[in-house]
Amino acid sequence: MEPWKDLSGKVVLVTGASSGIGLEFCLDLAKAGCTIIAAARRIDRLESLCNDINSEGIWRAFALELDVMSNGATIKGAVQRAWDAFGRINVLINNAGIRVSGLNRVLVPGGLTYASSKMALDMLTRMMALELGVYNIRVNSIAPGVFKSHITESLMQKEGFNNVILRTVPLRYLGMTDPALTSLVKYLIHTSSEYVSGNIFIVDSGGTLTGVPIFSSL
Repeated sequence: MEPWKDLSGKVVLVTGASSGIGLEFCLDLAKAGCTIIAAARRIDRLESLCNDINSEGIWRAFALELDVMSNGATIKGAVQRAWDAFGRINVLINNAGIRVSGLNRVLVPGGLTYASSKMALDMLTRMMALELGVYNIRVNSIAPGVFKSHITESLMQKEGFNNVILRTVPLRYLGMTDPALTSLVKYLIHTSSEYVSGNIFIVDSGGTLTGVPIFSSL
């Protein structure tokens, strides 16, 4: 068994936790023994998620209403509430606002703003790793491709989509966020990765190696 399947004692703050990848991260990390601080704008969904995690009678999930676009004072107050919930925060998963990350590795007309923002995020990861390393804080980034989920369901149903996958994606299939992303997240949380910082992990079945993101071929 991979050692990172047991993360007991870790307190993890996940932004964008009310749906999609963020929600899946919360559920998977809770199964691995983590205590979860689920943050997003939709507090009703967060409370439902936390109730599911806390249903066994042990309080280890806290719902935090948070808009990551808020001003600095609001963010600071939210972080303090998160800290006070369990007395510490071991890990931050900054998931809110994440989208498919292929456009920073290929050139697509019309993708200037989005691609530039992704390249900036890559550099931010490296610079934060450089500056925070002295505090024993590791910073890594995950660049996901397209995954099968309820969010991408309409894309998967497009005529010819599977044919495009067979032509452009080296591994010839698209996986699920669990285990493709969840296993990587757990590895990065575990002490097995204590020497890993400043990296961008591309998880896309090799889809951007061809130089053309799959969705541009549809």
